[in-house]
Amino acid sequence: MKEIKTIAIKCDCKDSLEIAEMTELQGALKHREDIDFDKIKLSIIKFGFSFPFFVWKGEGKNYILDGHGRFSTLCKMQKDGYIIPPLPVVFVEAKNKIEAKEKLLRLNSQYGKMTRESVIEFVGGDFELNTSEIALPDGVINFYSDIEDCDFPDLASGDKTTMSTMTFTLSAEQVETVKEALKKVGRVESDDNQNSNGNALACICREFLING
Repeated sequence: MKEIKTIAIKCDCKDSLEIAEMTELQGALKHREDIDFDKIKLSIIKFGFSFPFFVWKGEGKNYILDGHGRFSTLCKMQKDGYIIPPLPVVFVEAKNKIEAKEKLLRLNSQYGKMTRESVIEFVGGDFELNTSEIALPDGVINFYSDIEDCDFPDLASGDKTTMSTMTFTLSAEQVETVKEALKKVGRVESDDNQNSNGNALACICREFLING
């Protein structure tokens, strides 16, 4: 017997809409990779649909102001056989489509930012933050499952390392592009850095800055 996969609704609103009754307003304002949709899907499966859509009702349509990533993910899940029940919505007033777009931009604006310290303090050891399931702004934090957070002693200026590690999220196609570029540059030696891949990447970036 085929398993019935149903999305659990974990929030309560007086209004709800079928997924087919909603229309995206955001368009291509935000770009998402497959990994982003995978993370949203994992979140929905694990926690259910926990936050309502913000919707503007105008021009005979129900335009989504907030929740485009979840909407696109739910559409994909529906094609994969998931049953999507009526979804909780909060209707937002706007006199026209222009004002609705202005509110959408403000809804997606970041008037503050998270830091590594603020995230650690918020989590407070209450749960393990899994970066395979949640997307944090670039540069905020980089967790490794085999390293526990601890207070490291302050080093004297002369003892501080000049090396840095950068982490990127890439699609499979982008990974192959990077590999080919690094292979083309080859091994690059440097007195400042013993990592040949890091040296090669720096050379690629330098070439782009000079000739790009």
